[in-house]
Amino acid sequence: MKVAIVLASVLTLAASAYAQPPQHIVGHQISANMKLDAKAGTVVETATLTFQGSVESPVYTIDFTTRHPIGQPVASPGVVDIVVTQHPVEDDTPEMMLRVDGDTVPLVTRLHSRRSVVATVSLAELDRITSAGVVVDRTFGTELELGAGQVRMLKATADRWLGRVRPLP
Repeated sequence: MKVAIVLASVLTLAASAYAQPPQHIVGHQISANMKLDAKAGTVVETATLTFQGSVESPVYTIDFTTRHPIGQPVASPGVVDIVVTQHPVEDDTPEMMLRVDGDTVPLVTRLHSRRSVVATVSLAELDRITSAGVVVDRTFGTELELGAGQVRMLKATADRWLGRVRPLP
């Protein structure tokens, strides 16, 4: 009988843990990156949206990346990769120690990988996303809501990629 009561208590606690609403973060930062490959005549463009909750919580980024010929919009039917990355707080200063024959060897460390997922959408779907009133991504148990400024800037980027406005030189 005691085992049944304990098991029921554990299951109730587990169910309540899953019932908690996800963390909800509204983004306020956007940045852009452009890589030219003159030899291939292409450009890779990325718009990065950043989401920061509390100081103790991970930082999240959503990258929208596409490729197109230099000075031209993305060819139809073009695609955009959406990469959501969780940057845990502990990733800021990775630590590593190497001991050789009892002596500590100084090492300069760098982060090798992060927790990321990627999806590919059409340009038409990106256009629909940037035309929406509210956009919320749910990844890693966290809701990332695109802030109004992020949506406006992403919309301007999508318009350029779609050829609605003059591309950057």
